[in-house]
Amino acid sequence: MKAIKAIYQNGRVTLSEKPPEPGPFEVLVVFPETADDPWDSILNDPTPRPAFVEFAKKCLADIAKGKAKPLDLDQL
Repeated sequence: MKAIKAIYQNGRVTLSEKPPEPGPFEVLVVFPETADDPWDSILNDPTPRPAFVEFAKKCLADIAKGKAKPLDLDQL
């Protein structure tokens, strides 16, 4: 089985990639759930979670005491 991306619009499926074989063969079309992603509300919440605020305070305190240093994003 091979998955290929496609766009469904107005009752038609248009493949975004070339199929592995010329066919014909049976296909299965799977539509993503339309339910909201539970992470959307978390990521879009303008106020951070209380546990994260405490974690950030501890990190900043450790940095101030010289026990840790700020994360260098260029090293990720």
